Amino acid sequence: MNYDLTQLGWKAFQDLACAIAAEVLKRPIQTFLGSNDGGRDGAFLGTWREDSSGTAKSVIQCKFIGKPGANLTFSAVQEEVQKAAALVEKGLAEDYVILTNAGISGETESQVCKAFEAVGVKTCRVFGGSWIVQQLVENNKLRMLVPRVYGIGDLSHIITGHGYKQAKAILDSMGSDLSCFVPTEAYRQALKALHEHGFVILLGDPASGKSTIAAILALGALDTGCLGALKINAPDQINLWHPGEKQFLWVDDAFGANQFDVTRMSRWNAELSALRAAVEGGSRIVFTSRNYIWEAARPHLKTNSFPPLRESQVVVNVHALSEDERAQMLYNHVRRAQPQKIRKRLKPFLPAVASNKAFIPETARRLGDPLFTAKLVFTEKRFTGLVEHPVEFLTEVLEQLDEASRAAVALIFLNSQTGVPSPIQSNPALEMVMRLLGVQQADVARAMQHLNDSLTRLESHEDGNRWVFRHPTVTDAFAGIVATSPELVELYVHGAKLDRLIREATCGPQKADADRLRIPPQLYPALVARLKSYPLDDGLQSFLGARCDKVFLEMVLEVRPDIFEWAAKVSANGLSASGKLLLAAMASWELLPEDNRLQLVNVLSDHSITWLNAKPLVDEILRQLFKDSEFSDYAERFRNEWLADPAGVFSEFGRFSSDDEVGMYTDFRDNLQIAQRYFEIDEDDEAFVELYAELDAHIEELEAKSSPPDDSAWTPPSSDSSDTQAMAADTIFYDVDD
Repeated sequence: MNYDLTQLGWKAFQDLACAIAAEVLKRPIQTFLGSNDGGRDGAFLGTWREDSSGTAKSVIQCKFIGKPGANLTFSAVQEEVQKAAALVEKGLAEDYVILTNAGISGETESQVCKAFEAVGVKTCRVFGGSWIVQQLVENNKLRMLVPRVYGIGDLSHIITGHGYKQAKAILDSMGSDLSCFVPTEAYRQALKALHEHGFVILLGDPASGKSTIAAILALGALDTGCLGALKINAPDQINLWHPGEKQFLWVDDAFGANQFDVTRMSRWNAELSALRAAVEGGSRIVFTSRNYIWEAARPHLKTNSFPPLRESQVVVNVHALSEDERAQMLYNHVRRAQPQKIRKRLKPFLPAVASNKAFIPETARRLGDPLFTAKLVFTEKRFTGLVEHPVEFLTEVLEQLDEASRAAVALIFLNSQTGVPSPIQSNPALEMVMRLLGVQQADVARAMQHLNDSLTRLESHEDGNRWVFRHPTVTDAFAGIVATSPELVELYVHGAKLDRLIREATCGPQKADADRLRIPPQLYPALVARLKSYPLDDGLQSFLGARCDKVFLEMVLEVRPDIFEWAAKVSANGLSASGKLLLAAMASWELLPEDNRLQLVNVLSDHSITWLNAKPLVDEILRQLFKDSEFSDYAERFRNEWLADPAGVFSEFGRFSSDDEVGMYTDFRDNLQIAQRYFEIDEDDEAFVELYAELDAHIEELEAKSSPPDDSAWTPPSSDSSDTQAMAADTIFYDVDD
């Protein structure tokens, strides 16, 4: 078999060559800055002989030639000869090893070796592309260290049987991601964790590259003998694992896709013993999860049943990428698909893009896609905006598409959770797109193929192929477009992410929310159907309580009995702002069961009076839970308890205690002032003036007792935050336009 090593680029080839040298020699290889390597790309102690030992110092020089089928010539290395002479004088060139991706003839090898040995090198060796390919074919560890080679060779030579089919399906689903992949520190940590524990959970923000790393780990597992790779979508699918077989299990969004799924988490608890048995049986398991979902799930997991959950975590943080890694990603994408003319125009801007801390892998994908750069204005300001405001840039691109392409995007938008089955068949979503955008089915199908590996991607699944978005931000950008169009609001309701929709939209008269998108009543049933299983979190509570009319709320309550269960159990005194909004809306429209409402009213009023909490008196939202007579009774009780005899109030505080007495007495004073204003008691009332003076004196006394010793002379230690970059970005890009 053969690998087209010209696809790697010079920096990736140098990394590969040094990795091969380290594996062959079983010794560390030191690498040097590309901009000032002194004639050495790498160095090692000893000589190239495998049984070599001692303190001799040798050199590795890499020669990358970007032309497929090219052979190494003496002129390509001639300028290195004088550098080698200087290295010999310094005692740094016992052996001089040249690694190249090009072919090498016997005559050229002899000429090169004689030239270097003539200036004092003891032994010169030249290894060409065929030797490097041989190392890759024979050593799966090398392939895992540089996984891009999976995408530039014939997998059937290294992965056989059913594993080959699965590996090919993974490659197909990744599109160009693999050919541009850069092994980052997160990837190396994940590889190590999977080797040591048989399990790793990849944590990171959306679009941070977790799934790409998981897919590459799956390829590596198939390459190293796993009998199959299974992508599991739910805990009950763990039964697809066959005891006694070495398999790779990949669980994407293990604890929920966009929100923490309590039900899924509890089902995982029941399957942790099966996961443990699978790992002990030789299987390899990878979970992925967003950071915030993992933090919500972690306290509920029985990690004692499966210790790797707490021992084998790798955070994939796109903002922790080194400038070298960012530059290599950008280089790979731009070199892969952009024509040379565009690469020449891009080249001056690439170092600044790579050095921008806002850079994410998607930035590289877009600059490497001719569709995205076709109408891009090549200015420094525009490139900065592209990096720092990617959704806005993507929105511009979507707005410039023809109607058929926009329709293809709209169809995936409506099926963003499952993808669009290929070939595209008539269905309600397609009919909606055709009706709203005025296109034909054949036009949509052609546009979908045209956008493949740009905005869209064709993924392989066991039940067939599916069209999905190339990147999740396409969903956000398209949602922004349809949200601004009253005539396309139907697409927004059916396709926008629910967490975004409940944050942006309103179901009812807009009133003060004139800038919000209004969902028309005829679309209420569609939105209610989508909200049927959405978690009752603060976002949904706020949406239902503050931005929905009675008709919509009634429809939701009809299919969500869990809201009534929540209202019956919720603590009236620990209500969040969003919870208060929902309960108030239900009460004001008489949708809250009367016994439930009365219980809330009694608990609120009793707690307010018992603990001197005057805030319910002035809380307009909580006021809606009370009937007029009930609120009057509550207010009168509060006044009689705390305001009728100001002179005796201070002594009443003696029955309360707190670890923070200063805070407690300060709260008492603040609540008394709130109540005084509510009941319109003159602030110069002599009895209250005396009470506040007594309170202030007591607070000062408490503060004096609790004051810490004077530490004004202490100064924090200084920290050195200076950073050093592994390689100047412009060095990596020097041949991007060749």
